[in-house]
Amino acid sequence: MTLDLEHMPLLELPHFKGGEGTAQGKMHIDDMGKIALLTLPVGATIGVHTHEDSCEVIRFLSGTGIMIDDGAQLPITPGMCHYCPKGHSHGIINNGTEPLTMWAVIPHC
Repeated sequence: MTLDLEHMPLLELPHFKGGEGTAQGKMHIDDMGKIALLTLPVGATIGVHTHEDSCEVIRFLSGTGIMIDDGAQLPITPGMCHYCPKGHSHGIINNGTEPLTMWAVIPHC
């Protein structure tokens, strides 16, 4: 299957996972999981949340920010990849000067 995320409808995601501001996303969701292209505007966050039933892989495409990885704060830059295993927590802060874009895969485990 080929997905054209660029041409999918843009979703507004206010307070995504309990975060601040409004994230924007283009997503494919089916019974196997979720694939998403997400953008966090400057100052927006994805709230810290735990992956109880799944894992998540995120590749950062542009912008900078902070990853909260099981409570530790780590800088993120384009090209980095983050893996959040099942049972672990994470959140994202865009403290940079431009939108933070990322590609994420959340399979159903």
